[in-house]
Amino acid sequence: MTKHQQNLTEQVFHFASELYAYGVREVVISPGSRSTPLALAFECHPEIKTWIHPDERSAAFFALGLIKGSERPVALLCTSGTASANYVPAVAESDISRLPLVVLTSDRPHALRGIGAPQAINQVNMFQNYVRYQFDLPLADGTIQCLETNQYQLERASQYFYGPQQGPVHFNLPFDEPLTPDLTREDLLTTHTYTQTHYQKTIDPAVLEKTLRQPNGIIIVGDMQHQDISQILTFSTVYDLPIFADPLNGIRSTQHPNVIATYDLLLRSGLDLDVDFVIRVGKPVISKKLNQWLKQTSAEQILVQNSADRDAFPKKPDYFFEMSANDFFRSLETAPTAYRKKWLSDWQQLEQQARAEISTYQKNATGEAAYVSRLLEKMGKDDCLFVSNSMPIRDIDNLYFDNEARIYANRGANGIDGIVSTALGMAVHRSVTLLIGDLALYHDMNGLLMSKLNDIHMNIVLLNNNGGGIFSYLPQKQQAPEHFERLFGTPTGLDFEKVALLYGLGYRQIKDLDALTYTDLPTMSSHLIEVVTDRTSNYEAHQGLYHRLREVAHATS
Repeated sequence: MTKHQQNLTEQVFHFASELYAYGVREVVISPGSRSTPLALAFECHPEIKTWIHPDERSAAFFALGLIKGSERPVALLCTSGTASANYVPAVAESDISRLPLVVLTSDRPHALRGIGAPQAINQVNMFQNYVRYQFDLPLADGTIQCLETNQYQLERASQYFYGPQQGPVHFNLPFDEPLTPDLTREDLLTTHTYTQTHYQKTIDPAVLEKTLRQPNGIIIVGDMQHQDISQILTFSTVYDLPIFADPLNGIRSTQHPNVIATYDLLLRSGLDLDVDFVIRVGKPVISKKLNQWLKQTSAEQILVQNSADRDAFPKKPDYFFEMSANDFFRSLETAPTAYRKKWLSDWQQLEQQARAEISTYQKNATGEAAYVSRLLEKMGKDDCLFVSNSMPIRDIDNLYFDNEARIYANRGANGIDGIVSTALGMAVHRSVTLLIGDLALYHDMNGLLMSKLNDIHMNIVLLNNNGGGIFSYLPQKQQAPEHFERLFGTPTGLDFEKVALLYGLGYRQIKDLDALTYTDLPTMSSHLIEVVTDRTSNYEAHQGLYHRLREVAHATS
């Protein structure tokens, strides 16, 4: 064994072992030459599962899905050059969603940078807008300083793998040729672990005494996937506060009587909110109407987030508390506050009326929302519904009630890129059905390869309206009709049966509600269920639902 190979082996085998020690159990690898040393280290580690994905963009989103499904940090490895640039969308999503993605980009040695060498771009700090920590590691030289640098930098980065600071980190790793480590030195691959320490802050309940004594308050809970928020239900029960619950936090699935799920439709139908204070918990909600109200209301706003980064949108709060929701509401158990029996009772009655109107309307509707309702009826407490952005997540926001399934989505950057891959990553650890539109599926068709190569089972319910259905709800539809279809509608005319055939998926096309009603979702294979819809009919159906609820909303206002 040469001195270079010995140095390289010690570096990458120790690096892989340290990642394991900080909780990494899965690594997604996109094949390439320069990443050979670390790819082999991960492949040889006895307790690390490797996933091979040839498309870097889809690979990165697949890693996000693994994080969502396992609730652990996941590493991502690629070769040098433009391969790393394909990670940008997923790194941005992991940043805003605070997912612990460990990005590992292999690089040319420093002597080959900036001189026109092939497959060498400037990779240092290339994700600086989106990562919590980044470091350009040294070339393996066999010195104790080199190994200590690797160990120390991983230790610093590990604070972002768990807790309030959680988010993506980036290591750029230069490797010199020859690239193959000594595979006989598996004794260097260890399985020791480190204990993570988490810190919480406390509050003085007296600070909020005046606010909490006001009569009309609400709790708004946004995206809080993977967090225990049971104390919210306890507090709202004791102090008679309604909970406006976004579908991405698990509260709606509890069937708690204080949960209000129809707020978005009621606001769209003309409901006027008269509120004194708002306790906002977690990330911003999906509902555009509720965010618009929060922006203009004079009600006092308290923001609670278990993160150092304040998601102030849509309005800077009057109070901000960096702590878990459970710790916050537990701290308020002795706080003086008002009791609001009638206030809560009025909201509960309104919610019951709205749910009844929605359910009645959906029985006879024919738009996409009606198909979404039928799909939700098939979901049970052990099912996860991963929902694409644009119209699908908005339909779920409006229609997800009386259901115990868990809802997931990529609501960090809210893009449609990587939806398929993220859902497939989740499907490794959970029972997942994907609800997606045709443009979003097209955008990440490459991601379907992981289902074929690894026998990952997932049902895909495709709402195919041949284009961007959400744009029909924007002013562009009426203000620029002659340009609308080319610039916004963007029909593709794709034959998705051939897509299913290409990637080895079962396929069924559905054109009416009865067909979906009597279609079972397979559990032992992957299927693409294509629901053919019409954008104009969908728009009209949604308007009809708003009109149906208008009487309920105005009767209360």
